[in-house]
Amino acid sequence: MNIFETERLAVRHLETEDLDAFYAICGNAEVVRYMEDGKPLSRELTQKWIEVSQNNYRTKGYGCSAVIEKAAGDFIGFCGLVHTPGVEGQIEVIYAFKPSVWGRGYATEVVRAMLDYGRHTLNLPRIVATIHPDNIASIHVAEKAGMIYEKDEVDDAGIPTRFYAI
Repeated sequence: MNIFETERLAVRHLETEDLDAFYAICGNAEVVRYMEDGKPLSRELTQKWIEVSQNNYRTKGYGCSAVIEKAAGDFIGFCGLVHTPGVEGQIEVIYAFKPSVWGRGYATEVVRAMLDYGRHTLNLPRIVATIHPDNIASIHVAEKAGMIYEKDEVDDAGIPTRFYAI
């Protein structure tokens, strides 16, 4: 079931059958180098992420979602709204795509739509993006999607983080 569609993309809940495609992204060192500790996820942790996302759909009404390229029907990335670990009440937009589709504007397209969905369908008052300052492409996505820079901080693990919000 699609949550929403854009001109070129469909966004739907993650399914158990998505494990291989999801792991191809989460387990790719190039894709995750700026995410959390920068280490690829194991297949087992990727499976757990699907399970947590499915529970979030049931209990919160949202979570990490699959991004499907409509023309080919391919799983090309993920985007979603999640609770920031360790920060009570903070909702964060997350997104990543397989390298073969980088540079096509998919991230900006889906993040704009996800922010709209979060704000107008889910009535979330505030959504943030936490981005490593060296991740210039992701900073551009947040800005093009209408998010505003708020601050730079260093997290508890010593990782620099740039905050954007809408």
